This record gives sequence, structure tokens and C-alpha cells, in this order.
Amino acid sequence: MADEEKKHKEEPIIIKKKKGHHAHAPHGGSWKVAYADFVTAMMAFFIVMWILGQSEQIRQMVSSYFKDPGAFNFITGKRTVPVKIDIFENPETGKGEGKEKQQFVFFLPPEQQDTLAEKVSDKLKKQAIQDSIKAVERVKAIADEIKKIFNESLTKNPQLKELLNSIQFEFTKEGLRIELIEKQDAIFFEVGSAKLRPLAKELLATLAKEIGKLPNYVEVEGHTDSRQYSKSSQYTNWELSADRANAARKVLEENGLWEGQIVKVTGFADKKLKNPENPFDYSNRRTSILIKNISSEEILKNYTK
Repeated sequence: MADEEKKHKEEPIIIKKKKGHHAHAPHGGSWKVAYADFVTAMMAFFIVMWILGQSEQIRQMVSSYFKDPGAFNFITGKRTVPVKIDIFENPETGKGEGKEKQQFVFFLPPEQQDTLAEKVSDKLKKQAIQDSIKAVERVKAIADEIKKIFNESLTKNPQLKELLNSIQFEFTKEGLRIELIEKQDAIFFEVGSAKLRPLAKELLATLAKEIGKLPNYVEVEGHTDSRQYSKSSQYTNWELSADRANAARKVLEENGLWEGQIVKVTGFADKKLKNPENPFDYSNRRTSILIKNISSEEILKNYTK
């Protein structure tokens, strides 16, 4: 028995470990995320390149979409029109007198946008025509006021009779034309000169105070008859007509016209005769102040600015 125990102790103890097959490390999804980011970046790059190649209008529309996507119809891609409606709390008068008005905003469906635009355009055109008519009436009222002032001046100073009788008012398609017509006596300017006489300056100052009340633009023209300077003279009817028009402009601007009201100063020499049948007639010597009509087209442009 002792021998068996001794023998058992002497035998080496061997521990065997079985090596199993290691499983491969699981493949993660990080590469998919990276690939998706790459594809997104490429798509964004191509979109940017496409936008840069488009017109300014397309770029503005794309910019508007990203600023306010809700303003565009999801189906058509067209921008809807925000429409503001004023609601008055006073149902009896319909004017909202003494009441505050409430304003509601909604977006007009795309299919109704053109109809609304046409209605607004028609309304603006009608309003522009009415305002143009009112502007003409205002010019006529100013003309009547100027005539009234001249008549009062004539009563106080009879010496103005010849001067005032040499002024003509004429309504044309262009507007109100006020003409200072010379006579043999050289009423407004000294003979052959652009120097204004004192009474002519006073008259122009009076005109300026009244014309300056109007929003209308003004043109000043100089005209002569067909009498020519001597061939040796370097001064011609072109210079004379332009210089007289410019002299009148200075007095007008210094006495009541607002800055920028005069838009044109022109010398026509004898190319626009008042009496073409007699090119040497004194009535061809004149300075014209044209108060231009305000057309409905001009008014409409101001509406849409």
C-alpha cells in the first residue's frame, strides 16, 4: 500500500488545456456612417456647383426657400403669396371709426396668385390715372394763381403792362408751357445778350415761388429768330438761346424751385420757330418754361418701388 502511494506521488500531474477556435471579431457599422457622410458631402458639393451655374433669379429663389421653406408649395414648388386682410371691429360704419383694426395673414394658394396680381395691377393702374388727372388739375390751379398774382401786380404797378402782356400760357400734351416772348423793345433780355432786365428777374422769381409748389419736373428752353450774327462773330444764335435759357434757370432755382426740379436746359436757336411763316418775327425770340405733365406710367413706377 505504501509502495502504491509512493508511486502515485512520483507520477507527474499533467494538466491538458484544450484550445478552442477563437471567433472572428465582429464587423462594426462605422464604415457605413463614414460612407454616408462622404456621399452627402458630394451631393452638397454638386448642388453648390449647380447653383453657381444658374441665373441670379434661380439663386434668389433657392436662397428664399432655405430661409423660409414654409412659404413654398410642397407639390408645385411655387412660392405662395402672403395676403394681409384688415378686419375692422365696427360692423356698422365699415370704417373702423374709434376702433382698432385686426390684421390676419394667410397664404394664397398658387393657382390664385396670377388672378390676385392682375387685380392689384388693374387697381394700381386706375389709381395712377386718377392721380395723373389730379396732377394736371393742380398745374391748372397754379396757372390760375400765377395769372391772379400778375393781375394784382399790374394794378399796383402799371409799368408791368407790356411785360405781362408778353407772357403766354399754353397747355399742351407735354404740360403747361409759359413763354416769355420778346418784342422789338427787348423786354426780358438786353438786345443780343443773355442779361436779364430787373423787372424780368422779379417776374421769374414770382413764377418760381408758385412752380416750386408743384411736384412736376421743369424744362427751360431758349429760342431765337433767324437773324444771324455777323460772320466774323464767334457768338451765334445757338449760344444766345442756350445762355438765355440758363440765365432763366438760375433765377428760378434761386427763388423757389426745389433742387433737381429743372431736368433740362436747352438752346434751340431758330430751329423751333413760333412763327415759321416769318422766321424774322420777334415772337420767335422767346424763353419757354415747360411744367411737364406727370404721366400715369411715372406714377405707377413710384407705386411699385
